[in-house]
Amino acid sequence: MMKKILALLCMAAIIVPAAGCAGEDGSEFPITVGHTRIENAVNDAVVLSDNAADIILEMGYESRIDGRSDECTQEKISKVDSVGPKDNPSIDKIAELSPQVVIADSTMSKEAVAALEENKIPVLCFVSPSTTDELKLMYEKLGMLFGGRETGTKLGEDSFKSLSDALDKNAKALPDVPRPKTVCYLFDYKGKTVTGDMLGNIIFTSSGAENVASSMTGGQANVKDIIKADPQYIFCDAGMKDMIKKNADFKKLLAVKNNRVVEIPAESFTRGGVSVLNAVKTVTDTLYPNGKAGSVAENYGIKYNKDIYLTIGNGADTDGEDEDGFRDTIIIIQTRLDDLGYWPLNETTGYYGDTTAVAVADFQSENGFDYASGEIDKKTLDKMFSDNAVARSKPVEKQSVDEAGAEGSAEEEYYE
Repeated sequence: MMKKILALLCMAAIIVPAAGCAGEDGSEFPITVGHTRIENAVNDAVVLSDNAADIILEMGYESRIDGRSDECTQEKISKVDSVGPKDNPSIDKIAELSPQVVIADSTMSKEAVAALEENKIPVLCFVSPSTTDELKLMYEKLGMLFGGRETGTKLGEDSFKSLSDALDKNAKALPDVPRPKTVCYLFDYKGKTVTGDMLGNIIFTSSGAENVASSMTGGQANVKDIIKADPQYIFCDAGMKDMIKKNADFKKLLAVKNNRVVEIPAESFTRGGVSVLNAVKTVTDTLYPNGKAGSVAENYGIKYNKDIYLTIGNGADTDGEDEDGFRDTIIIIQTRLDDLGYWPLNETTGYYGDTTAVAVADFQSENGFDYASGEIDKKTLDKMFSDNAVARSKPVEKQSVDEAGAEGSAEEEYYE
């Protein structure tokens, strides 16, 4: 990080969490941000950083943005003139707008910074925050630019508090589960991912999930490490789901086999305003479908009637072998058992074998049934897909189908 900051210091005024604001006589302006003196409130800005734009919009300063980069796709500024990509914008277009300041990030090229400074246009580069404390300071500094030392800083603090309160509220409303779901976010299928030093990791924390790349840094992970971690859910950039499902490295993962690959636009994991809340909601709804509107059964997509009855031999391993038509229903039942901590395999099968029977019997026992038949009847389904279904106090240890021998060979010791 220090090397990164030192390199950027040669480019422009850098805004980092430890950077201060020089107070002079208690007035709102002038202020000093980084190495740049701002004489008056910024009313005309070109914003190249889409993260900064998200925060500026959160504070209600969208009318102060006269130009934006291609990456700033927020609807509120969609009609604002674009000056090109954020790393190498059109200097001529920016100069025509005569902004008081250009707000960029560390992706901006040295050449672009130098060209703007030659045109006497100050550039403020914000290093992307990786913690909530760093994000809070970014809110305060951006607020100060537009509103002044006291008024703007206070607005930044209040805006961040609203965001923070929403994140905390979401975290507190999560169901009490015995263990967090394991997840990752992939920008591509070559290992570019959300690591523990990135803003996007906050999204998983607020959603009660465990990011399998949280111990890694720099936004890059070894694909082999992700495969070894075998996350239960994979979130990815728009348009990537089909590529991940077809990729030889990923198609064997639990998330892919169980159809738990969900697309969320990449900007939701790199921006610090309302985009964060939208991503948190999507992740939370995916991990905990009980929180959605409608019954638990509706959320899982299961339909059944009073005559439902499933036992060993129902369903099939493949759609082509699904003679009784119960495969999809059994996959949903196995998924629900997995979410409640009863399912011992690292993938669902669609076949009702011994493993499923043992898991169902364990569920019946834990939920106070006077029988533990291991067979699915309406009473069992009603309880399983209800809000008060009891999760296993100690989730079962996971094994692969290959390690277990077959779905039909699971033994009682899995549940000891």
